[in-house]
Amino acid sequence: MHPKDEIEALKKQINYHNNLYYNLDAPILSDTQYDELYRRLKDLEDAYPQFRTKNSPTQRVGGKASKSFTQITHAVPMMSLDNSYNADDIRAWHERTAKILQTHSFEMVLEAKIDGVSCSLTYENGKLVLAASRGDGKVGEDITANVRTIKSIPHTLQGNAPQGRLEIRGEVYLDKKDLDALNKIQQAKNENTFANTRNAAAGFLRHKNTEVVAQRPLKFFAHSFGTGDVAADSFSGFIDLCKSWGFSVGPVRTKTTNIEDIITFYDKFNESRHQLPFDVDGLVVKVNSFKEQQILGATAKSPRWAIAFKYPAPQATTTLKNVIFSVGRSGIVTPVAELEPVAIGGVTISNATLHNFDEIKRLNVRVGDTVIVERAGEVIPKIVKVVEQKGTQDILPPTTCPACGGHIYKEADTVGYYCVNPSCPAQLRARLLHFASRNAMDIDGLGDVVMDQLLERQFLTDFADIYHLTFFHVLNLENFKDKKAQNLLDAIEESKHKPLSKLLYALGITFVGEKTAEILADKFRTLDALKAAGLEELQSLREIGETVSQSVYDFFRDPKVCEQLELLRQAGVNFTQPKKELSGNILEGKTIVFTGELQQLKRTEAELLAKQYGGYASGSVSKKTSFVVAGENAGSKLRKAQELGIPVMTEEEFLKLIGKN
Repeated sequence: MHPKDEIEALKKQINYHNNLYYNLDAPILSDTQYDELYRRLKDLEDAYPQFRTKNSPTQRVGGKASKSFTQITHAVPMMSLDNSYNADDIRAWHERTAKILQTHSFEMVLEAKIDGVSCSLTYENGKLVLAASRGDGKVGEDITANVRTIKSIPHTLQGNAPQGRLEIRGEVYLDKKDLDALNKIQQAKNENTFANTRNAAAGFLRHKNTEVVAQRPLKFFAHSFGTGDVAADSFSGFIDLCKSWGFSVGPVRTKTTNIEDIITFYDKFNESRHQLPFDVDGLVVKVNSFKEQQILGATAKSPRWAIAFKYPAPQATTTLKNVIFSVGRSGIVTPVAELEPVAIGGVTISNATLHNFDEIKRLNVRVGDTVIVERAGEVIPKIVKVVEQKGTQDILPPTTCPACGGHIYKEADTVGYYCVNPSCPAQLRARLLHFASRNAMDIDGLGDVVMDQLLERQFLTDFADIYHLTFFHVLNLENFKDKKAQNLLDAIEESKHKPLSKLLYALGITFVGEKTAEILADKFRTLDALKAAGLEELQSLREIGETVSQSVYDFFRDPKVCEQLELLRQAGVNFTQPKKELSGNILEGKTIVFTGELQQLKRTEAELLAKQYGGYASGSVSKKTSFVVAGENAGSKLRKAQELGIPVMTEEEFLKLIGKN
């Protein structure tokens, strides 16, 4: 047999046995027999490297460290699910769904919600070509090199896999026993342990060295469909196809048309879920039919055809020892509870947020009380209830700033107390941390501990100072040697090239989140153009209301802000937004609403096409709507369009308009 043919045959054999072992838990080879096949393949590839491909089973071992992750725009947004923690919410979701579908007899699928990290896998003609993180739902990161090391993810699809482009979505996770084993190793090295399986999996996927990731026992469950030509008309049919292609799928799944069956299952599963090898934080309820999913569509952030039925966050009882006050980047003073340390969900909690002083009054909590603490969303600790009032010390707002001693101000009809000193060191620290955070300028390595050292040594007084840090500055920090210092400086240098949208978010403009920053950057293209914009021009933008417009307008007229921006410009920070590649501008300036059941496109695909041709896809009909694309069974949106005299076209007419038909 020719070496190339033998290599291809061995690859197929090994992929087949990998699927049996990792996904079906039904191996038919001994470890020795498997190792023999693997060794033969490796020897052949070493002897004939021209026949080695990146999808070979031998290439899971990882490669050299990466300095960064390329941003990837999802073809179809990776939306988040609406959450519910009680049966009444689930019943209400069911009623809303039944009303849209005009029937109560639709089929639903119930499956375990794995507490892992969302991941998108793209295959071209059956071969893995791209893996991306969820990111903000629209833009993720290219984590292909790390994902290739996960043994339960097929590099080449098996069976009758579709040709062309196929995107499979799922969850990367870690088994509980594997986390325990890793933490024992970390403890033996006197290094930090991992808080939980989800945090560990998320950290591994973003690790810069794939050789390290290859040593981590990450796993993957396929659970949803992105894009591609799939021969299935339901979610359950799609999952069956995933299994035939070599994917592992969740072991907990049931179908029903009765919402009460789901609630009963939820109650019974609450105890048995802890016996599973992986963490489960709830259940996911999905409408099974793809056709009905299309009819239901989505809101701006979540599909209407699915909902997460989550279990209440872990709680524990402890004592409130003291209250300290934290000052944020806007100057707001937040009360933070110091607790008698208590374990919740495998994590030791010693601090919890009290949110604000109205919340303290509502809880009627005092220092010394016995309280119930909850990890809200299983992440952020908060006090939810006083169970025994032992304390006598009231918790009162501070009269001066705890960080700088400055004046504290409370505006009428608001709950917040603010430090009004613009030079407050706590505000500077919070602003700098926000500037360097992942969703802003993403300066890897510039976290709390490093920031505190830089501030203590007076190396930083504003944003621009970050870009004047030198090797000498960084080597002065604790636990920094040549390589670590260079990595931080490289991350700082790389952040200069972030798009304007990231910079706008990083600047911490009041009321400007990531989405608003992107809208502003896409509209004005340059920071200078945005600075010059008048109030009326800002207010004319979609999704930018009067309050946000006023905040942006005032921000860029502050002399201190202008001074800071000029320093950032001199440091070489990018002030422009790359223009999105459009397929054309035929829909430029037009607002389109899609409603009803489309025959050729999914709703998300139709909205993406509208954007690609310069338009704006809205979820509601108003006087600003340019036209409505109506499919079968269109309802209230179509009626409103007709009442307002807004043009209505069919899906065929829309496709013809953009030259797709």
